[in-house]
Amino acid sequence: MKKIVPIRIKLTLWYVLFLGVILFAFSVSIYTILSAQLHSEADSSLRIVSSQLLGNIEIIQDYPLFRKTVEMESLTNRLLAEGFAVRLMDSSGDIVEGFGPFGILKASIELSDRQFASVSTSVGVWRIFTLQIGQWGWIQVGESLSSVRVALFRLSRLMMLIGPTIIILAVLGGFYMAKKSLEPVERITLLAEEISVEKLDRRLNLTLPNDELGHLASTFDGMLARLEESVKKQRQFTSDAAHELRTPLTAIRSIVDVTLHRDRESDEYVNALVQIENEIVRLASIIDDLLIITRLENSFPKGDFDIFPAGVMIDDVLDTIKVLAEEKNIEIVKDCQDDLEITGNRKHLSRALFNLVDNAIKYSPNGGIVRIAAGSNSSQGKIEIIVKDYGIGIQSEEIDRIFDRFYRVDKARSQTRGTGLGLSIAREIVKAHEGLISVESTPGEGSTFKITLPSKIKKL
Repeated sequence: MKKIVPIRIKLTLWYVLFLGVILFAFSVSIYTILSAQLHSEADSSLRIVSSQLLGNIEIIQDYPLFRKTVEMESLTNRLLAEGFAVRLMDSSGDIVEGFGPFGILKASIELSDRQFASVSTSVGVWRIFTLQIGQWGWIQVGESLSSVRVALFRLSRLMMLIGPTIIILAVLGGFYMAKKSLEPVERITLLAEEISVEKLDRRLNLTLPNDELGHLASTFDGMLARLEESVKKQRQFTSDAAHELRTPLTAIRSIVDVTLHRDRESDEYVNALVQIENEIVRLASIIDDLLIITRLENSFPKGDFDIFPAGVMIDDVLDTIKVLAEEKNIEIVKDCQDDLEITGNRKHLSRALFNLVDNAIKYSPNGGIVRIAAGSNSSQGKIEIIVKDYGIGIQSEEIDRIFDRFYRVDKARSQTRGTGLGLSIAREIVKAHEGLISVESTPGEGSTFKITLPSKIKKL
């Protein structure tokens, strides 16, 4: 089995690797710059000394010689103390005069005016500067580079000492920082391992800056909150569904028990079967609505979207629901914008509109009016379908809940029968069309439901 390297170690290794590369590049750069600076200073010193000596040279019988003056004697003593080697050569390259340890230098060094040369000797490397004295000869000034070599050696040794120390400190510090930085991730991991359906109320509640880890922690807490809410709704849905399914089953069982309790007339048996059939129809309706909601939540076939006239869809819905309206002597008034077209799934949108109109008829008084209007809002690129009734209305504290599954206001529950899924289905259908469904209501005056759809919907 492949061994897994902890991420904190990976981060530390990468950190140390990059730091090592940077430190190495920095050290090489410092060494190179210092070496160039020291050699440049040595060359400048040789130029200055050569210029000083050149002013103390005289030509005697075509040979360059140093003047015998107090100034020259003082200059010579100073240069000897500083370790310089100086020699004068005639035009043939033969040594005429000199002082200092020039004997360790080669007798013949390439003579070229104002040129530098590095020469290896028995006591190390020397830097030589050659200067031409007119037609009479040459002057060469040399200086040992031992001090430069010592300085560079000390620098390299210091870097070799400091470099590993920095790397060790970087390993320790990097591991500590990686561990501290990943503590929220460990907290998230431990909490995730403890999470179960019974412990969805757990939260990290970490106080972190608004960085990547802080965003991760807050996102994780938000995910748990949404998951907890979803589970609560699922449990409520399951409980409500069980209750709604139990109601017709209990009614059927009661009818059967009462009917079988004693012998009855044939008309009573027929009446019992009719009641049982009604309850079975109600049960089937609940199951169908549950299946519709499940399918809408899991996947909605946007590839089945078509463009169709809004007026035709409204007419189809009114033809289907006119029997219910006639039972309560309710007048339905239609006001649809000419040539208004809708993009979407006609079957599902018809179902959503049917549920709204059915809801309006249920809660309208006998002999009332239900208005349906459809038009476009060109400035916003929206299509609006409005269903308005003048019925019992909805209390303000209940408006936010009317789209919940199986929810029916108490007043409505006592007067009407239904699955309590109609508005929930309508909302899911409109949502799948990238639209919005809203409601405004005044108790005792009626309610207005509005479906807002985009004029154009992108197909998947």
